[in-house]
Amino acid sequence: MSMPDPLTPLADTLAQERERWVLWVPVALLAGISGYFALPFEPWPFAGLAITAAFLLLALLPYRTLGVRLFFLAIMFCGVGFALVQWEAARSDGPILRSEVGPRMVSGIIRVVEPRDKGIRITLDDVVIDRLETDETPRRIRITVRTHGGIEPIPGQRVRILAMLDAPPPPTYPGGFDFAREAYFDSIGGVGFAVGPLERAEDDTPEVSWLRSFLLAVERTRLAATDQILETLPERTGGVAAALLTGHRSAVPSEQLETIRMAGLAHLLAISGLHLGLVTAIFFFVIRGFLATLEPVALRFPIKTWAALGALVGAFGYLLISGMTVPTQRAFLMTAIVLIAVAIGRQAISLRLVALAAVAVMVISPHVVTGASFQLSFAAVIGLVAVYEALKDRWPRWRVAQGPFSRIVLYVGGVALTTLVANFATAPLVLAQFGRFATYGLFANLIAVPVTAFWIMPWGLLSLILMPMGLEGLALVPMGWGIDLVLIVAEEAAHAPYSQVHVSAAPFWVPAVFGLGLVWLCIWRSRWRALGFAPILLALIVTFLARPPDVLVHGDADLVAVRISDEEVAFSALRRGKFVRESWLGAMAEPAAVGWPVNGLALGGNTLRCDSLGCIYRPPDAPETTVAIEQGVAALDDDCGVADLIISMVPIRRECSASLGTIDRFDLWRYGTHALWFGADGVRIETVRGARGERTWSPGPESDDE
Repeated sequence: MSMPDPLTPLADTLAQERERWVLWVPVALLAGISGYFALPFEPWPFAGLAITAAFLLLALLPYRTLGVRLFFLAIMFCGVGFALVQWEAARSDGPILRSEVGPRMVSGIIRVVEPRDKGIRITLDDVVIDRLETDETPRRIRITVRTHGGIEPIPGQRVRILAMLDAPPPPTYPGGFDFAREAYFDSIGGVGFAVGPLERAEDDTPEVSWLRSFLLAVERTRLAATDQILETLPERTGGVAAALLTGHRSAVPSEQLETIRMAGLAHLLAISGLHLGLVTAIFFFVIRGFLATLEPVALRFPIKTWAALGALVGAFGYLLISGMTVPTQRAFLMTAIVLIAVAIGRQAISLRLVALAAVAVMVISPHVVTGASFQLSFAAVIGLVAVYEALKDRWPRWRVAQGPFSRIVLYVGGVALTTLVANFATAPLVLAQFGRFATYGLFANLIAVPVTAFWIMPWGLLSLILMPMGLEGLALVPMGWGIDLVLIVAEEAAHAPYSQVHVSAAPFWVPAVFGLGLVWLCIWRSRWRALGFAPILLALIVTFLARPPDVLVHGDADLVAVRISDEEVAFSALRRGKFVRESWLGAMAEPAAVGWPVNGLALGGNTLRCDSLGCIYRPPDAPETTVAIEQGVAALDDDCGVADLIISMVPIRRECSASLGTIDRFDLWRYGTHALWFGADGVRIETVRGARGERTWSPGPESDDE
């Protein structure tokens, strides 16, 4: 008597889910792309193609079990994702500045102009830098201009400016957002700031292709529209209106932007699925309503198809005027698929549509999967589509069977359900990416989303239509009333008691574990879908239990932070390094920032004691450990034989006996910002360079190559 195969029930369940197999294709592609970025070194250029070919051949071989074939196909699609991102990395490769350059005269063609609360930021193409060889000159650079008296920047114009330049900055702490990697895939090899006025270059009419000319014309139109918005509305509402209509979020004052984020309404400023969907819906219903009034047309022609195509044209126009950012491109792609489905009479919203859009995005721009925008938007969409697929048989009955008042209640319930599902689907990702979660975000969205949908965006769209005639003020003013209401809601939600949940920076693998659990839960239909709750729960537990570092030392040796308690972090300086300081506070669960004590005084009992030569730090979780933080070499003689660990802002050029070792200026220069955790078993040290690895966008110090 043969023994039963224990895998038979699993195989039967898998066979019953046959129609859902295709939904795992984008998951496999995502796994391959993520695997590329997780490597600490640059892989063989043809590794992705080799994996794809090898496992495709294995999948074509005859097998008795379907599971083996599916496994090989899954690995094959992982290889496809790996190959796609390798190809994108090769296309983006270009010179990157290795050290500070300047002040130098820089010239180039203005590609993008971004208004900011303190000046403007321009991106230059076809760059020429004085006294720098062509093969060392980045393809693009980004410069912040805060000086006055120069020309008005116009996209497509060749300009010159005296500027200080440097390499795109690395993460502010190990595992933090990698600005240099993002810049690399935008072909930006240098960033800096102007020290002189913007001037017109001698050759200010470069020859460009028709496509580039068109895009530059669109950029000029977008910039002019932003200026009109900011001139018409007061600063409080003008920046938000510009963010919603032209995508210039940098026009929003930083304090106001922080309030919106704390209220859980930041998604309203990022032009993505919500905004493009609203614009598309307005175009669709207006066009269809107008055509329905023309009886001969309505009776003889497919006005629904015409309305869908007209809405597609309108959505494309909004894509252009809003700046064509990656989230907007992704939203347009998904919207276009929906409208095409409507035009040909197919089901408009389904997980297959989401899967198709995700595949298209990863084929066009694979690196975006590492960003919060891609992760949050697709997590929210997957959760919403899965829930509404489950309710699709009940929802029409609820709508038809209810009276007017009940329909209002049903609408409010729908908004609440949408917000609740979106929050659940994105909460662990928000915590992992940003270290905080808006407690009252659900309630703020219940007001802000309907106001945005039914008041702000219709008036905003009308203002864009009226702008060529100079009548945009007729629509912008009422739009501003709605924005004022949303800002009031944001201020109340952001400053209410217990409005924020803060956590320290989570391990890099948390988003992947949560994402696996979410897609498992949403894709499958059988009972085994409940297994998806396990990785979701694991991700949440790890996120909330993640312990912040005790010490952070900046790679430039100009800032040190030490944890005094769960509520306080002491910084060596509070008047400089604002961006780094705010980033570190986020990584340490948003404690209060205080300055270092002086003249022999102490903080936290005896946790941190400082004098003019340096500080002695005893970590709260390991008070028996002594850490000496040296500002110069004068105190090394006394501390080398006493302290367990030496952190020196200057090079240590002598033997120094410390049981846990030393970190000096050379280490900070080579490995970047250091993060330290102390415990009973010693110290754990992580560095930016160790977390990034040796990749094309993260070259080490110049001397390492010599």
